[in-house]
Amino acid sequence: MSTKRTKAYSPSSIFTREYRLETSDGFIIESGDIIKVVGQYGLRFRFESVVTNPATGARWVDCYELERGLVARSRSFPIEDIKRVPKKRPRKAKKNV
Repeated sequence: MSTKRTKAYSPSSIFTREYRLETSDGFIIESGDIIKVVGQYGLRFRFESVVTNPATGARWVDCYELERGLVARSRSFPIEDIKRVPKKRPRKAKKNV
């Protein structure tokens, strides 16, 4: 019986990834930001990347579904269905008059 180990083969991906997405209204979504998807009611996702297949020109968004704030499963959606969730601003201090 042979105990020779071989290295794991990792095929090179033909897809290209971009870790930023500029929305149609001019906002930038970066990897790790929370997003919503049109048609997926009550669900929030963590943006991972925009994937492009150079052979066909197809583009989609890879993201992770969040359940109770934890990453649950990987999902992919068309770019047109992505909505940005605004980040909360710090609360302004009240002025005493």
